[in-house]
Parts: sequence; structure tokens; C-alpha cells
Amino acid sequence: MNVWIMDAASGVTLLYKPYMDFSIDEDLVSGLLTALNQFTIVEFEQGIESIEMGGMRWCYISDEMSDLLFIAADTKDVNSELIRARLDIIKQAFIEEYVKNEAYWKNHWFGSTDAFHPFKDVITEYYSQWKQAEVVKGVAEFFDILGIFQHVFNLLQNVIEGHFSEEKKENVYSTIEEMFENYSKSEYYQSHPELSNINFQRRTGINIVSINPMNCDMFVVERQIINLMRKIVQLIREQVGIISSMSFFVQEKIYEYLLSNLSILKELNLDEFLLKLFIT
Repeated sequence: MNVWIMDAASGVTLLYKPYMDFSIDEDLVSGLLTALNQFTIVEFEQGIESIEMGGMRWCYISDEMSDLLFIAADTKDVNSELIRARLDIIKQAFIEEYVKNEAYWKNHWFGSTDAFHPFKDVITEYYSQWKQAEVVKGVAEFFDILGIFQHVFNLLQNVIEGHFSEEKKENVYSTIEEMFENYSKSEYYQSHPELSNINFQRRTGINIVSINPMNCDMFVVERQIINLMRKIVQLIREQVGIISSMSFFVQEKIYEYLLSNLSILKELNLDEFLLKLFIT
């Protein structure tokens, strides 16, 4: 997120704090931002609240008493309400620190921006807290994802142990062991050592609980788990056929588990994958 605090009338930038690189001149951007806002005020009798421009999402908050314009830009995948909420926190902190009241502001704002430089540290403190919270949230969600996948792996193990002949078990287990051996030799596996925390034993099946979300590329790990689950379901179907496999999935309550946890599956974006995997 990049943050501007600007004098709305003159277009002077009181403070600019970037956390993303822009390939265009900062002064040109500042002038454009105030010009766009002035244009919408003249033409539509209200300022900009949020726009998408240059592959970014831009949010505006104005303060009438001080005639200041607070602007934040972030990537389009960040919700505009979230950007505005964070920008409003920055605005309130700045008003409290420097503006105080209308009379005070008029007597202390003479066009020099040097006095506002320390406020960059305040923004950085907020920004660090927000990023840390995002990481914690991401880790918490990943723990939920791991828990769901581990439970489904356990149910698939129950299918194999409870419904397969010794010959079919041997076919499945030897194939999985060979698969893991090939994984360990691949260049992709070697470049992502966290994948070694995914393991298989015939007695217990697939184990992913030793994965540390704080010490791995969560996208890489999740993609590997998804591919592994897809292959195991395919192995089961190859051994007993589609109809029998679906019957075993019902008996081991896989469908019941997915449907009873559908809301959290949707929140974690797992619903489409898992439902398609076991239904089609």
C-alpha cells in the first residue's frame, strides 16, 4: 500500500509513504490524484471514493476542516473497504497529531512539509501491524486447510484398509511408495525441502501434520497435497471401479464430512475441488 497526504486546494504533497514500487514519477502521480478529485467535485459535486487505475485500486478520504486529501493505493485483489478502513486510521492519527482543530491548523500550516516527516514512522508502525495480522490470519487458515486434508486422507486410508483385498492394498501402497520415491528425487522436491514433511506409512497412511506453516511456502505445499489426494482417489477408483469406490466413500462418511463442513470449505476455497474430486 502507498499513502499520500495532500493539500486538496494546492495539490502540495505533505507526506508520501510508499510500500510498493511505482515506475512513474511521484510528483506526476500526486498532481494527477488531486486533479482527478477536483474534476469529480466540479462535475459531480462529490469527490472520489474509490477508483481502479493502472492495475491498482485507489481510495480517497477527505477532511473538510483541514482541506486535506488522504489517498491510498493497493493491488486490485485488496478489498476497497479494507483499504479505506486502514486509510481512515491513518487520517485520524494525522488529524490528532497535526491538525487538532481548524484554528490551530491555519496557524501552523504554511506550506513547509518538514514537520510531517516523523509521521512516516507512524504509518510504518500501522503497516507492520497490518501485515503481521495478515500473516497470522494466513497461517490460521492454512492450519484449517491442513486439518481438513489430513482428515480426508484418514478417511481414504479407512477405505483402503476396510474394503480392499490384500492384493489391492498391495497395489495401492506400492504405487504410493513409488510415487513418494520419485517425488524425493525430483528437482522440484529438492528445491522445496518443506515437502519432505509430507510422508506415507502403510499403517497410518498419508501424514501432513508435521508441516510447519511458518516455515514453508504454503502455496507450494497446498498444491502438492491437492495433487497427492487426487492421485490417491484415482488409485482407489482404478482398483475397485467408480461405483464401488463411491459406495465405500459413503460408508466411510466422506460425503457426510464434506457436506457438514461445507461452509468452512467455501471460506477456504476448497469446496469446488473436494466436491468435484469425490463426485465426478
